[in-house]
Amino acid sequence: MSYRISLFALRLGSRCVRYFFFLSTLVLCNALLAQVSITGKIAGVVTDPSGAAVPNASVKVESAALMVPRTTTTHADGSYLFDLLPPGAYSVTVTASGFQTLEQTGVQISAGFTATVNSKLKVGQVQQTVNVSGESVVDVQNVQAETTFDQQLLQDIPAGRDPWSTVAQMPGATLSTFDVGGNQSMQQSTMQVHGSTPGEQIFSFNGLDLNWPGANGGYTQFYTNHDSFQEFQVVADNSPSSVSISGIYMNMVTRSGSNQVHGNLAAYYGTDAFQADPKLPIYKGNPVPAGSPTVMVRDTTASLGGPLIKDRWWLFGSYRRYDLRSNFLAVLDKNGNPIADPNHQSNTDLRSDWQLNPRNRLSFIWLYNEQNRFFRRDTTLEFVSPEAAWRQIEPAYILQALWTSQITNNLLLDIRAGYNKEVFPLGPEPGVKPTDFNHQDIGTRTETGAAPFYFANPAWVFKIAAGASWYKGSFGGTHNLKFGFEWGDNYNPYIYSANQGINAVYNNGDPVQVTAYAMPFTEKTYFHDTSAYVQDAWTVKKRLTLNLGLRFDRFISFYPAQKTDPNLIFPDIFPAKQYPASGNLVDWNNVSPRLGVAFDVTGKGMSVVRFSYGRFYKMEGTGIVETVNPVGFVGQTWRWNAADDANGDRIPQESEWYAPNAPNLSDRFFGSFGGTTTRIDPHMTRPYSDEFSASYEQQVWRDLRVSAAYYYRTKKNLIGLRNTAIPPSAYTPVTATNGLTGESITVYDRNVANPDFKVLLSNVSELDDNSYHGVEFTAVKRLSSHWQLLSGFTIQRQKGVFCCAGLSDDALNDDFNDPNRDINRRNNYLNFDSTYVFKVDSSYELPWKFGASVNFQHYTGFPIQPTEVFGTTSSGVTLSQGTETVILQPAGIVRLPSVNLLNLRISRDFNIGERWKIKPLVDLFNLTNSQTVISKVATFDPDPNNNIYLKPVNTINPFIARIGLKIDF
Repeated sequence: MSYRISLFALRLGSRCVRYFFFLSTLVLCNALLAQVSITGKIAGVVTDPSGAAVPNASVKVESAALMVPRTTTTHADGSYLFDLLPPGAYSVTVTASGFQTLEQTGVQISAGFTATVNSKLKVGQVQQTVNVSGESVVDVQNVQAETTFDQQLLQDIPAGRDPWSTVAQMPGATLSTFDVGGNQSMQQSTMQVHGSTPGEQIFSFNGLDLNWPGANGGYTQFYTNHDSFQEFQVVADNSPSSVSISGIYMNMVTRSGSNQVHGNLAAYYGTDAFQADPKLPIYKGNPVPAGSPTVMVRDTTASLGGPLIKDRWWLFGSYRRYDLRSNFLAVLDKNGNPIADPNHQSNTDLRSDWQLNPRNRLSFIWLYNEQNRFFRRDTTLEFVSPEAAWRQIEPAYILQALWTSQITNNLLLDIRAGYNKEVFPLGPEPGVKPTDFNHQDIGTRTETGAAPFYFANPAWVFKIAAGASWYKGSFGGTHNLKFGFEWGDNYNPYIYSANQGINAVYNNGDPVQVTAYAMPFTEKTYFHDTSAYVQDAWTVKKRLTLNLGLRFDRFISFYPAQKTDPNLIFPDIFPAKQYPASGNLVDWNNVSPRLGVAFDVTGKGMSVVRFSYGRFYKMEGTGIVETVNPVGFVGQTWRWNAADDANGDRIPQESEWYAPNAPNLSDRFFGSFGGTTTRIDPHMTRPYSDEFSASYEQQVWRDLRVSAAYYYRTKKNLIGLRNTAIPPSAYTPVTATNGLTGESITVYDRNVANPDFKVLLSNVSELDDNSYHGVEFTAVKRLSSHWQLLSGFTIQRQKGVFCCAGLSDDALNDDFNDPNRDINRRNNYLNFDSTYVFKVDSSYELPWKFGASVNFQHYTGFPIQPTEVFGTTSSGVTLSQGTETVILQPAGIVRLPSVNLLNLRISRDFNIGERWKIKPLVDLFNLTNSQTVISKVATFDPDPNNNIYLKPVNTINPFIARIGLKIDF
């Protein structure tokens, strides 16, 4: 027995080596393009009563999601596969000479899911129809971890109607915001799952990545129409080689028309009259204004789809208008009232599907969005006054073309192209004069006067992608081989200005320093991303499938020839210059394996064991090159204290802070940033994460499936900054007091006269010390037998070396040569670490056509990282470099309170005839009215008169009811 197993393993290993070499060659040679799946598959084996394979049997699939049926024939081993099936319910009909015709119905397909439909034929000539609803709910071939929100989950679960509220329902996901009735839907959240990098998230429209190209490339400027989705699929872990990241990959599939006219009208409304009174948190014995209760929310949509030519041409259209108004309790206007936060969103979505012939389908999609935020606030400081906010009036649109072609029964092509154009402006509030300037008080954490800067961002993205799916049976098992290529052109310009060209920094009203900017300026940055992949689902035996994948990624980024603006505010500080094109400042070529094993435990398609390993290179945008763009965000910081403020007006005249010829220049000039002071290490390599997972999934009753999974992740080659002109040896230790603990702490004074700044952007080896461990239990059931369920319980830990003010693992605002930044840097609980995460989505169809739905989420409170600003008067320490923010304790010793959110929906259906369904509903958000504090001031000030450490900044919104009416036909 052991000899046979060893011989099989040896043959299998040799075959794997040869086959993987074949896959590697295909990656380099194929000329097609890659994308994530927006379709599903049906696979199976046709056998006779004895269990022998039935070759050349005819298999047909039909669905309302298809304009024409699709057919294929079984291979010599009886196997067949249908790929590129749009989401929907399918019937599978098998005919073979000498056997009864077998029809199986109710096969549910979602994006990325492979349904196993085996057919055992009976001898004879009679047609047999079998309803298999509730079966094929376990994918026994793939290893990727995904959560699919179909129409029932999207429409029936009480939540905010936006991508972030949807992802928040996903097991294991943690977000930077907590939504109550849509109050957070006008500002996107930063998301994380199973230790992924916060902000590593892709907003994919119909399988095509069309993210905003700025920063790390992980955000969107396009706000969506919730009612235009057919499905909302989130791929998180164990992603195949067609998916670039292992973070939050949101694949939003647009609804299409059909052979029947169908549509819906929906209206949702909430007001402060439906809302509980805010419960102010207590700080130092007094109530503290915190939170942003809703004043009014109104959300209306209308959608219509149907055939222009039956079985040939389908159209679908949708329009949404969404208005949300809130109040910020923590900041008051001049009349002492909480400041208002009014927002508006509108969407127009159109889709055309044309069946050119039985084997070719062409689709065109146009999505338009206008996002208006009338008081958008900077997130650097907690309390931003109305005049220091921005006015955002932003139009954006997406154009897409999709073509699928069935070349043969076993070879299919899928080609997509998309263009995303936006103009993202942050302009001044009405009434703000050009003479007003930005005041930032690091003591009171307030921002007043004017916004820190203004800009317009007319960015665009163009992507083209295509892929091929080829199926082969009886070739050492069965193979579903996918391969492709993707290419993108990304442009991200900024047009910047700042009132007076400065930001003034204060500490509890006392002047500290001035930041002067090289403004106005127009900055231009590009990047091109190219990828190729190959992936095979190789079913070696009927119960064992190997997922063998390889991915190639190329990323280049650069800036074109540019020059400074002739109208610079400070031409003496920032002389006008011309700069040639940079060439490729970042040029990365990376190959990553994706390997997985899926084992059907019983051979009945009801349970599966999965193991997977994947390397995932971190997504990037224009942010890296913008760090060194000479016409980018360039500035200098200068001392400006009470002694320098000669007239005592707290207004920084240029003569009070700019002193280039002063003998004590080193005491006045704190440093430069951006532009030519920073360069990219030519040997810098791309950051990546390695992820391992093991899981078991079991179908326990009808279509209810449960699973248990273990995830491990570590990240390497993370990027940071070092000022190479000022090494750690240039600092002198100074004894100070840790205001939080009362113990002595060593901070460091920079003892360099006339400091130079030569900042190097490179890999930082210290950041390689990190790890994530997580165990997750889930239960999933699609809507059948009157109920549905999506639930998960996650136990996790993410620890490592802290970087970069908590923005992300490799944000570009740190200095690893400054020993002050190294204090308590290690052994932090990182990012949105939440020890226990528990979620339940469920709905039940009650008697008399009543319905009830619940959405519950629990999170252990996120870690707080206490800091203190040394170099201020209250700290008792004078530093030559001005101020230093020092970590007093590693994050996680102190945490925010745990969060519990319970939402409930009650509805009733009224049917008018066979086509019309009217559903009035009531949503009850935050039913327990738990107004938990979700943000606190983390900066400690030793002066008791100014110390606001752990002062509440924001709370979860109070209970609110939302009424709604839906009409479907």
